[in-house]
Amino acid sequence: MFVYLSAGHSLQDTGAAGINGRMENQETIKLRNAILYCLRAKGIPVQTDNDNESLAQYLARIQPGAQDKVIELHFDCANGAASGTTAYVKNGAGKQCMEYARLLVNTVSQVLGIPDRGVKPESESGRHYLALVHASAMAVILEVCFIDNAGDMQAYDAGFERLSVLLAAFLTA
Repeated sequence: MFVYLSAGHSLQDTGAAGINGRMENQETIKLRNAILYCLRAKGIPVQTDNDNESLAQYLARIQPGAQDKVIELHFDCANGAASGTTAYVKNGAGKQCMEYARLLVNTVSQVLGIPDRGVKPESESGRHYLALVHASAMAVILEVCFIDNAGDMQAYDAGFERLSVLLAAFLTA
């Protein structure tokens, strides 16, 4: 098994803007790097995106196998009106991927104490097609929490270290 870990937004694509000027790309890079540190400390083989490459460049560079885990980190945004964590998988994802995504969302929900918004097919995302979820049978896009919700971000900040460690452990299970 090999782990592919993506920050979801590069330095050229800021993603969503949140409370107190926080930007999605900065938060996803920070979380990815913390998880990466934990994985490398355990000697787990992991490949990440480059902060200066596009999603297309990343997808062209990686070659995940059927059992490899592919995770892309994101933060959701809904004008401060929503709370919780969500995962997206490809339409018609297999049972193993769905269970993996459910456990991932449940872990984030429990660690941060925010709502579990469930696992959704890519067709229910704002874009309706998410290229990364087609990279592997075990590919998940994780919306950690809402970057524009003060309560979510407070929970995220308070639980950041524990979340990083548990996500790293989750990716190696």
